[in-house]
Amino acid sequence: MNTVETLRKRRRTYGEHLTPIRVFKEFILPEIKDKLYDYIWVDLFAGKGNLILPILELIPKNERIEFFKKHVFLFDIQKELVKQAIRNAIKYGIPKKIAERNIVQRDTIKNYPSFLLNLELPIYHITNPPYLYIGYIVKHKETQKYLEYFKGNNEGYQDLYQLALINDLRHGIQKMIYII
Repeated sequence: MNTVETLRKRRRTYGEHLTPIRVFKEFILPEIKDKLYDYIWVDLFAGKGNLILPILELIPKNERIEFFKKHVFLFDIQKELVKQAIRNAIKYGIPKKIAERNIVQRDTIKNYPSFLLNLELPIYHITNPPYLYIGYIVKHKETQKYLEYFKGNNEGYQDLYQLALINDLRHGIQKMIYII
């Protein structure tokens, strides 16, 4: 399977739309650069880490590891993207073991990382969540596993993006940047 076919398959299966670092640097970083030490920087749908890891460029090299331990938490459902995010953290000078501790494979729509709510600083969630609407999910065998997400409290929602946002709201997250 070539790269274009692989990308299409991942978009159809996971609703994946990875955001380039350029978008983070141009539109998000100017809004947060003066608050880096005030929050825990989280992406629950992190992909390769492009919406959080570039923060490390603004942290002095001698402070990066401690900053990362305390301020950066990334999650993604896809194992290969988690591995890529870990490799990207290593490029910023984060040791592999520390990167593996804070960059984790997890289905955060089904299993929200509530432990983050008990940490010392408030959460700032920057993300580009998956987008698959329920009509598509119903029609395609490879995505039907997501139908369970739309039961109970989530009945009536129309797509994974909405579920991501309502999860944050239900957990009291006050600072969020969602890529639309």
